[in-house]
Amino acid sequence: MLKITSTKNEYIRSLRKLRQKKEREVTGLFIAEGMLCSSEAVRHASVRSLLFTEKYLESSTVREAEEKGIATYLVTGEVMDQICSSKNPQGMVAVAERQEGEYAFDRLILFAEDISDPQNLGTLIRTADAMGACAVILTEGSADAFSPICVRASMGSIFHIPVVYMERKYFCSEIVKVKGLGAAAVAGHLKGEPVFPDAGKAAILVGNETRGLSDEVSGLADVLYRIPMYGKAESLNVAVAAGIILEKAAEAVNRI
Repeated sequence: MLKITSTKNEYIRSLRKLRQKKEREVTGLFIAEGMLCSSEAVRHASVRSLLFTEKYLESSTVREAEEKGIATYLVTGEVMDQICSSKNPQGMVAVAERQEGEYAFDRLILFAEDISDPQNLGTLIRTADAMGACAVILTEGSADAFSPICVRASMGSIFHIPVVYMERKYFCSEIVKVKGLGAAAVAGHLKGEPVFPDAGKAAILVGNETRGLSDEVSGLADVLYRIPMYGKAESLNVAVAAGIILEKAAEAVNRI
């Protein structure tokens, strides 16, 4: 274990750069902030280093990291503030390696087109993980799943479930491929009907926060599903809508 007290330390400066997408892409590294995300990274990912304040010196996460041969650093609160993008950092960060997005389709998968808000994307990843989806497939124009905001919003699920970016043409062909494996493609859509299909396998399609799904992607759906709403709101946040549809899908695929 090493101790870092200076905010001008070269390693700390290099970690600050990971707030930038370009730096994350060049290095293949990203930051997981907070006790929960750091712990999940140590358990489930390839972690380069774990940095923590004295508060966590005796924590099980630090012990596990040291047992795995991960570099550990005791840092001051000022140094932690320099690393983290959150206003009130919890005192622990993991520097994780971005994993290749490989997956094997099972019974449930989420396809998300042009999600622009990293908070929404993190929530989508967390919800897909909770509902047992095998992967989250994203169009290339979507927010960066490895940004600090998205990683925090995923609450560690970024380390549990593959997140795969695809060019639009491959994104569409992947939907067709999954349908060929027996999945019913169900698109969240305001023009749909409030009837969810019985399906042993399902691919859930959701779209951009403002525009929704493109005609190209929604045209690949077997079912356009509209969430029943009983109040005056015309639509739902994409992460909330996806959560409702994923729960219905999880119920259906686990019932059959």
